[in-house]
Amino acid sequence: MKKLLLLLTITSLYGTSFGQNINDNKVSFSYTQLPYYKIDNAFSNYDIKVEHGYIKANADSLAAHEANKSIAMSQFESAMRLYQDSKDSVDRIYLTAMAKWEKDVNAGVTATNGLALAQPSKPIYLPFPTFPSLKQPRLHSSYDDNNVINAIDIQGYSKGMGGFVVTVNLLAIQDIVIHESKKGSGTTTKYTYNASYRMPIEVTVESPTQGKIMYLRIIEGIKTFKVGEYKSKYDYQLYMLLNKDQFRNNIELAARKKAIVETNAYLNDQIGFMNKTRTVELYSVKKFKNYDYSDVAQAYMTSVAALQIVGSDRDHDSAIDKIDEALAQWAEIMIESNTFDGKARINDKITGMIQVNMAELMLWKADFANSELNTTLAINGGGKFKRHASGQKSFYADKKKRWNGHY
Repeated sequence: MKKLLLLLTITSLYGTSFGQNINDNKVSFSYTQLPYYKIDNAFSNYDIKVEHGYIKANADSLAAHEANKSIAMSQFESAMRLYQDSKDSVDRIYLTAMAKWEKDVNAGVTATNGLALAQPSKPIYLPFPTFPSLKQPRLHSSYDDNNVINAIDIQGYSKGMGGFVVTVNLLAIQDIVIHESKKGSGTTTKYTYNASYRMPIEVTVESPTQGKIMYLRIIEGIKTFKVGEYKSKYDYQLYMLLNKDQFRNNIELAARKKAIVETNAYLNDQIGFMNKTRTVELYSVKKFKNYDYSDVAQAYMTSVAALQIVGSDRDHDSAIDKIDEALAQWAEIMIESNTFDGKARINDKITGMIQVNMAELMLWKADFANSELNTTLAINGGGKFKRHASGQKSFYADKKKRWNGHY
């Protein structure tokens, strides 16, 4: 047993002596995110136009209201004719009976028991038709164009005439549904009410040379608006009874503001040149007594320096020489790569580390083929760097898609 413990201890120490420790370094740097849609380089200005699609919804509601009024009045008039015909028929029967009764009384006719003849019962009519009373439809409130124009700020361009045109069409709020939830019990009971709704926006982008570049309906998903919290559900019902119009105004205003903020973000993502900050793990090796990793440290420092200047211009041209220098240093180290010997200086772990570092650098010089190759190699190598490389694939693919639309 003692021999077994001694063997396990020696094995553990032996493994540790060759277990290179990786430094995980978070590196942040700025860059310009290219848009998906390329607008003619001749244009540096844009103009915002606002359309009010909810006005058509108002017109449709008024037209439907008038149609409903016409139908209701037609149904009322038909019911009145039916009522009058029924009343005339009932009156005819009643008056005929009354005439006979009066003549019999005048002639001295009595009932079989000798008492006076009973007078016919008063007529019973159909219910009188109810005159139609239709509530006026609640119309969507107007919205100032300046609220939209001031909220839209497309990075990389200036507002002004003579450039491309962005049209924002404000549609009507739709599908408002109130949801109730209850928490607690006794005196701690609380009712929370939230309203779900949809507030889509239509956006169109056109340029004088390209025509219509984009036409989309966006923000079509379900959103949430907090109505309030109450200790009794009847407090909520009382609030809605007294403040129904105010509630509709509040949710509509909040929904529009939120939708316009999201529209600005969407337009910037699709056609703007957004200033972004990327934070990524860049790896190096801690001091290790068995091997000298000063070349790895140098390659790491060169890589950091290269990434710090990729944001100097949209195409990262200023950083290319530094990126190439860092890649050359990593490539020199990779000559020693030996993924079959865990005790090698550049073993499978260090190899995977270098591959993900190189994949990141290659991305920023638009060498997408080799970036993807190193990403795949790191994934195939497994372990920590498989997780890292897998986590970067969507960002790398998006970067490639945006780049290929411009260069």
